[in-house]
Amino acid sequence: MAPVGGRGVIRAVRVALDVGAATTVMVLGAAGPAGGAGAVVWPTPARDRDLPLFLSDLLKEGRTRMPGRIVGTAVVVSDAWLDGTTEGARAHERLRGVVLDGLGWPDVSWLGQSACQAAHCVGSGLADDGTLLVCALGEGTVGAALCEVSGAHVRVVRVRAARCADFEANVAEAVAATSPAAAFAERFAEVRRVQGRRAGVVLARAWTHPRYREAPVYRMSEGTVTAGTLIDAFAGAAGALRAAVDGALAGTVPDRVAAAGRIGDFPLVEAVVGTATGRAVRSLGAEAAVRGALLVGSGAVRVTPPERPAVRLPLHRVRNGLLDTERVRLDPAADFAPVLVEIPAEGIAPFDVELDGRGVGVRLPRLRPGTYRVGLRPAHTGPGVLVLSPTAGGEPFLYPLATEALP
Repeated sequence: MAPVGGRGVIRAVRVALDVGAATTVMVLGAAGPAGGAGAVVWPTPARDRDLPLFLSDLLKEGRTRMPGRIVGTAVVVSDAWLDGTTEGARAHERLRGVVLDGLGWPDVSWLGQSACQAAHCVGSGLADDGTLLVCALGEGTVGAALCEVSGAHVRVVRVRAARCADFEANVAEAVAATSPAAAFAERFAEVRRVQGRRAGVVLARAWTHPRYREAPVYRMSEGTVTAGTLIDAFAGAAGALRAAVDGALAGTVPDRVAAAGRIGDFPLVEAVVGTATGRAVRSLGAEAAVRGALLVGSGAVRVTPPERPAVRLPLHRVRNGLLDTERVRLDPAADFAPVLVEIPAEGIAPFDVELDGRGVGVRLPRLRPGTYRVGLRPAHTGPGVLVLSPTAGGEPFLYPLATEALP
């Protein structure tokens, strides 16, 4: 690699990555508070098995724009993956497997989507001290996070996220689009950008006055898209978004409100969130999460996750003829705990984990005999999801720790 910056000095570079269902965004930046280079945005491959090569090529493209020695990677984790369910944890685990095992990238940190978007607000000067509500709208997912901002520190108070009907897919179906989903979504995003001013006026009226439902909003190659078509296509996302906002706020009123994500700039987002909060909604753009992740990864913004119960795994060993119990903390920020659990050939009896010091029985299904790495994946509410990964290889077992188990 050629020297960077003169006199043979190699620049230290950090990577931020956001893998979405439709598009993947990567930004590389200097290891410090300086902003990143232009984002590399590519359509996400439909097949999981294509993801390792895809991310490798994406990184090569990014390094042509920001050469240097990579010192760390911050990966955005969708809020929908942190819902404490097996489904969410499995999606999270698949991406971890690609990045850590398939590609072998070192020094990887995993950051919640909403925390990264809030960090972008802080780094861009869009959020002063006080409370900030950040709403995220992606491909079939919505989320809302209440955060407290103090200087360059963001504390995430509450997050609510949910899956919902995909707005862009609904529009494509309504206008009988014949192009592939990714291609239509790209064209639709460009149409929204170019024709956004008129859309904001018409949709605001049609949202509250049904007589405007037949008014044209967007003109596309498939034909004219009316306000009623867009309102109907957005209905599922609107209901889920309002529920997420209400859950995150829990009766409070935020000082500032922002919306991000693939459809965060859609005018009806402001109609829903503005009505729920009584605040103007600032649009952050689709790249807010990945740019915020770069700020957190470089240390320019510090993020504290929501309060979670402490989870410990009691391990029983015989030492010098006596039974000894060691309580190993399962850190949701770590990959796995520094211990292995052995499953004997005759199976395993129920074992306990401790949630805030209280023993809770975990009944595992029949696992293959052998040794397993043990980890904990975080969740926005509740203790998280227990992960047992066989050291011999294979799919990890996921066990959600129920919130109801807490005292």
